[in-house]
Amino acid sequence: MKSQAISRRQFLKTTTTAAVTSLAATAPLIAGTPDPKPTKAQANWMKLGYGMFIHFGPNTIEGVGWGDGRFPPEKIVFEKLDIAQWADIAAEAGMKYAVLTTKHVDGFCLWPGKHTEYSVKHSPMKKDLVRLFVNEFRKAGLKTGFYYCLLDRNFSAFENDEVYNEYVRNQITELLTDYGDIVELWFDGAWVKDHPTGDWPWDPAWEKNANSGLKHGERWQWRQLYNLIHKLQPNCLVLNNSSSDRPGWVKYFPIDARTAEHFDFIYRGKLCEPITNPVFTKPDGTKVFLPLQYEETITPGWFYKDADYLMHPSVETICDWYKRARSTEANLLLNVGPDAEGLIPDYNRYYLTLAAKRLKLP
Repeated sequence: MKSQAISRRQFLKTTTTAAVTSLAATAPLIAGTPDPKPTKAQANWMKLGYGMFIHFGPNTIEGVGWGDGRFPPEKIVFEKLDIAQWADIAAEAGMKYAVLTTKHVDGFCLWPGKHTEYSVKHSPMKKDLVRLFVNEFRKAGLKTGFYYCLLDRNFSAFENDEVYNEYVRNQITELLTDYGDIVELWFDGAWVKDHPTGDWPWDPAWEKNANSGLKHGERWQWRQLYNLIHKLQPNCLVLNNSSSDRPGWVKYFPIDARTAEHFDFIYRGKLCEPITNPVFTKPDGTKVFLPLQYEETITPGWFYKDADYLMHPSVETICDWYKRARSTEANLLLNVGPDAEGLIPDYNRYYLTLAAKRLKLP
């Protein structure tokens, strides 16, 4: 980023696994100017504090992390689907909101939208999973948010930016007009058209090379999309995944909150520690209030995968994640992947409810 903040290269040179200099402490601020305060929408979102991230869809059945966009809709059946069970577990865990993967990289939509045939309307279940999600979680007293992947491996005109961006805006309009109030929209996959490599890892050299091919949301018509979201739902916070190697950074503006995928993420031998200070310095030197949300998972991957055995994060680990997030006024969005039958496994419930008791969450 072209800013006064410490560069990623400088950070990686000075960081060790034994002692990490906090980027929050080193981010420069303009002297003599008052720190910006959270908007009402940001403040209300921060009060939620703890949420459930839910990765669910064709990948759950196929047993993969990233689908190729060709999984047949007629095979998408969850025999014991019980979204009320998910909501009950989230409430028991002391969570206050939940975010569902409405569309992942495979392009399959969990709602029967008008703008694609690759959706639940061609599943034998004939169920609008997004509507079931918002209905059941609201019954349980939780706010709801949506994950939406900009990368789409099913859309035939994906590389035609004008056509694809209109498709995205049409889908976002559906999600923000048909399902009531949404607390956050969590975007993923933007790197595929932003980064010269088309892959998620960041290279700080791109910013210094005018010919690198680095983009800042132009191909997504990001500002137009952001403005549409706030026209439809002014209080919906927009997040754009900065990727695991740059937790707490901002891909580009405008944005309402920042992401931090994983605690203690090691990339190429270096610890990637997030910028936790909610007062963020923009490339032009001005300051903006941008709260942080950690995203972590209690499953081996983001989606459920059947296995003979696995190592589950302990109650102490879950409690530590929560405490570390809240110590910097950040939210924790903890992922739980329902299984191929449509249920959250009992062992996940066991750890989550014990953690809630340990933390004395209401």
